Amino acid sequence: MVGYVLGEHGRQSARLAAQAGSRSGPSSDDFLGVEDRVDRLTLIVAAMWSLLEEQGLTEEQLHERIRVLDEADGTPDGKMTPQPTTCGSCGAKVGAGLTACQFCGTVVAATDQPSPFDKV
Repeated sequence: MVGYVLGEHGRQSARLAAQAGSRSGPSSDDFLGVEDRVDRLTLIVAAMWSLLEEQGLTEEQLHERIRVLDEADGTPDGKMTPQPTTCGSCGAKVGAGLTACQFCGTVVAATDQPSPFDKV
């Protein structure tokens, strides 16, 4: 399972590593922080999976759930991508994570922000 999660992000890791040597790229301190966070997340995922396995869930069920969650955003790409919302004022698509419409400036309420768990 951990191999699946980390394997899906190989291209992103390669891009970050390539940027490490450039002045505008992330510093070595940034990578240490990311490595620590990945290590903690890996531990948490392993603990959660061991608890679920003790309850009788199988790897096949896990892989099926990963597939369903991956496809929930409309793009089976190994990650959960937040979808844009529609501005209530002008009807434009507002990018995920933005607090206001980039075209008319209307504030997007926090409840209007798309969730990666919508459609799941």
